[in-house]
Amino acid sequence: MKRLLLALLLALGVDGDAAAELHPFTAGSLPAIKSRFAGRPFILTLWSLSCHHCAKELQLLGRLARADGGLPLVLISTDTPADAPALRDALKRHGLDRVDTWVFADAVPERLRYVIDPAWHGELPRSYLFDAAHQREAHSGLLNEARLRAWLKRHRPAARSRFLNREQHHET
Repeated sequence: MKRLLLALLLALGVDGDAAAELHPFTAGSLPAIKSRFAGRPFILTLWSLSCHHCAKELQLLGRLARADGGLPLVLISTDTPADAPALRDALKRHGLDRVDTWVFADAVPERLRYVIDPAWHGELPRSYLFDAAHQREAHSGLLNEARLRAWLKRHRPAARSRFLNREQHHET
């Protein structure tokens, strides 16, 4: 446990100037995340460096984040704090280096999966769409862009016109 904490501290302290801050995700992190989004919808996506489909999903989320600077997105990597440099590179590559990002920081990842969702068995990518009341829709596998845009329009009325304008612009 001491080695894990040391690795976490070393990994998170490296090159923090322009890179995404990677928060350690522990058993108490999900309530803290929900608290920051009190009364507001948000998307929570779990991913890993070793997941091919996760890279595709990060690409989609990066596009959406560029289109909507206020995209309510939280990313959680199921990798380890020791992977911080590679995690930062992947986030930067997909334009997600400014997104609220966490990394599993428990020697027993099953414990964290259970805290997030007792029905989740570890398949990736895994996303949760939380409405303003924090009722969630769970989704395993790649998110469908049309479905995600529709969810955002339904749950973020202020963003509705931005997405409508961008969709109409892309269609012409």
